[in-house]
Amino acid sequence: MSTSTTSADTTPRRVRDHHARAARRRAFTWVQAVLLLLVMLLINMPLILTAVNSFRPRLDIMAGSTLVPERVTLENYQAVFGTTRYTEWFLNSVWVSLVATVVVLIASGFAGYSLSRYRTRVNSVYSNMLMVFQLFPLVLSIVGLMVLFVSVGLTKTFVPAIVLYIVMALPFCTWMFKGFFDSIPRELEEAARVDGCSSFRAMISVVIPLAGPGAAAVAIYAFLLAYNEYMVASAFLKNPSSLNTISIGLRSFFQQNTTEWGQMLAASTLAVLPPLVLFLLVQKWMIRGMAAGAVKG
Repeated sequence: MSTSTTSADTTPRRVRDHHARAARRRAFTWVQAVLLLLVMLLINMPLILTAVNSFRPRLDIMAGSTLVPERVTLENYQAVFGTTRYTEWFLNSVWVSLVATVVVLIASGFAGYSLSRYRTRVNSVYSNMLMVFQLFPLVLSIVGLMVLFVSVGLTKTFVPAIVLYIVMALPFCTWMFKGFFDSIPRELEEAARVDGCSSFRAMISVVIPLAGPGAAAVAIYAFLLAYNEYMVASAFLKNPSSLNTISIGLRSFFQQNTTEWGQMLAASTLAVLPPLVLFLLVQKWMIRGMAAGAVKG
């Protein structure tokens, strides 16, 4: 009788303890979510303020009394498209960035695969030289590069900027690809060669698809490097004005006697959209690539 009474008493207590632990876990999850939301808002506050103020009239921007705009207007965006060459800046930036990104993806992909799969003395020297090149800032050679491109008649074109963006991104992107290729088992390539594939075919059909997350990371890095860069653009793409990119165009809003804050904020907000869209698209592809790699592996 006493045994049955004791078990009957402990069962509701266990249920209550289980519900209490579940409630604490839910409360902890909510606290984590709120803290992460606050941190996210704090980190992205400059971007949020830029977007919000781009819809304010110029006088309201200078006053800056409230976070929420009292008056919402599109005059800043109308001025950007009506009085500036923003569309041309945007197309130039996207064109230069895409060309540099495609070349970097191909070149760093093959270079990273070679460093990962073929451990030769030449590759060892090459990998060390990649690290050495990263130690020297490009600004040290900008004058010499200007003289070089002038002598071969490539100024007043996109070629100097594209070439330099490729050179700037290649070392780091090669190491990124090497790290991803190192994580892919060699047995997959050996199995493909047993089935009759050549080494090149095994790389294209087996290794490259599994390195999708690495390719996405390299694409984001190379695109953002070229899209956001200012020093090379100001040296090689400032004249003629038809070569201007967004980074140079934004500088034009800072004039000698005044600054068009509304137009600059509107142009900056628009400039953020292409990298944001690219990241969202590539993020989905990265998740699919990682899932496919896990299944195939």
